[in-house]
This record gives sequence, structure tokens and C-alpha cells, in this order.
Amino acid sequence: MITFDDVDNAYSILKNIVHKTPILKSRTLNKIVGVEAYFKAENFQRIGAFKIRGAYNKIASLSKKERDAGIVAHSSGNHAQGVALACKLLKIKAVVVMPLNSVQSKVDATKLYGADVIFCGENTDDRQKMTDELIDKFGYTLVPPYDDEKIIAGQGTTAIEIFDEIKDLDYLFVPIGGGGLISGCSIVAKHLSPRTKVIGVETEGANDCYQSFREKRLIKLATTNTIADGMRTLSVGKRNFEIIMKYVDDVVTVSDEDVIEMMKFFFERMKIVVEPTGAVAPAAVMKNVLGLKDKKVCALISGGNIDKSKMKEWFGV
Repeated sequence: MITFDDVDNAYSILKNIVHKTPILKSRTLNKIVGVEAYFKAENFQRIGAFKIRGAYNKIASLSKKERDAGIVAHSSGNHAQGVALACKLLKIKAVVVMPLNSVQSKVDATKLYGADVIFCGENTDDRQKMTDELIDKFGYTLVPPYDDEKIIAGQGTTAIEIFDEIKDLDYLFVPIGGGGLISGCSIVAKHLSPRTKVIGVETEGANDCYQSFREKRLIKLATTNTIADGMRTLSVGKRNFEIIMKYVDDVVTVSDEDVIEMMKFFFERMKIVVEPTGAVAPAAVMKNVLGLKDKKVCALISGGNIDKSKMKEWFGV
């Protein structure tokens, strides 16, 4: 299991590569909910999401032989962009496997960063199968989306920035897709601020970790049904689940409707654009799923790469 030192080393590598993203507040939301809430805005990160942190940390660690072979990754969008940009910065060939239902803006951005995109079926098993076939055929080096120590350490640097700015934090809410972000952030939280409770958040239609956490065994869903495309993984990674069970205090869920309400609040009241997955953890704060009162809480906005064609449907604009 990785340690805080691994995350701290990743931060040294990344500090001149990634943005130190802002932490936002809303007096209106605080008044509505009755807490002191902060939002770590990774929607302002390079590529519009936190994923560049883990992708760059992983790819920068590869040997010359592994880099020369070329990189392959599979992703619905944000890891795809993170890998594509990291490879562009490091001058490495990148191939990304993306599901057919990927958000078009994420596909376009991945291509713009210079990666070759190959489409596959719509679930994570389809992505893995296609990726394995490409590795067998061309010998590419895999950069996995979440179940990897370098990926986890890179994502955890987000929390180093949070605790550098916010002291005496009572709760940290983190979205869970494959589990890379919450794994890294929970390691940091329990090292820098042991009293802070780490809460994972999923949508009801992709609640594999919610079920796994309660049954204390890894559960894999047959399918998912959520607008949050970053949560359409069928299960969290094995390494990730081990860390979650050790360091995460609870896992909760919100509905897609809660997510849309949160996205609208960000858009209308805070003037920022947040994608569905990015609004999941904040939605747990706005909904106050834990019934908190007069607590200092921070929720992580994981990304802002929204499907523009859906904005009218979701926001009524």
C-alpha cells in the first residue's frame, strides 16, 4: 500500500506541471445547508479535470523502453485527456480506447492533444478487452485509469493542496469512479488531518463502492445508469478498495437529480461550469446527506468537461 511519502513525491514532480486550483466558497449555500463549505475546483485544472495529476505522474515514471513502446489507456474522457496531454508534454505516442457513448467534447480534446482514439463498447469490460488486444498486437505500455500506485499518488496531490489552505476540516467529500482520487486523497487526509472524516460519494445508478463498502467485499455491477460518465465503472480497483476500506469513513450516494441541481447552482449562483461527475461530491454537501450542522466541509469538484448538448436539457438555458 502506498504512503503519504509517495503522494508527496508525486507533488514534487507535478507542482510545475499542474495548476494549483482554487478553493471556492458560497455564502448562499452555507446559509441553505448550515455548514461552512468549500469546493476544490479541479474543473480549472489543465484538461478541465484532476486526471492530469495521476496520468503525468505515472507516465513520467516509465522507463525509456516503456515510453518508446508507446502508451495505451482506456477512458470515458478525463483520463483520456490526461494521458493525451501528459504524452504530448513528454513527447510520447498515445493511443486511447474510448467508449462509443463518450462525451464528444472529451473525444475532441483527446484528439487535439495528439492521441489516436479507438472506439469500443460502452462498459469498462469492453474498454479493457480492446486495450488488451492492442497491447498484444503492438506492445504498448498500459497507463491504467485508477488501479495503479503512481496514478493514486498523483491524484492524492489534490488533497495536499486542500489541507495546505484549509485547517481544522471536519469532512472531506470525494467522488468515487474507479477509486483513484479518493484513494490518494484519503491517504493524505489521514496523514495531515487524522480528525477529518473522508466521505466517498457515488450516484445511485453506479453505487458499486457503496455496496462494496457495506459488505466489506468488492462488488462488480452488471451495468450502470447515471449521467455521471466518470462513474460508469462497474467496480473500483482492487488497490483502491483496499485503501478505501482502511482510510475512508463512509460512502454515500446522491441521485442524478441531486447532481443536476448542484450543477445548476454552480452555473447560476457561482458562475462556473461543472460536469455531472464533478458535481457528485458537492451534491452530497448541498443535500446534506449526513445531516451536518456547523461543520467545516470541503467537496471536490473533479472536473468541468460538460456535454454542451445536454446543458439546455439540464439547465433550461
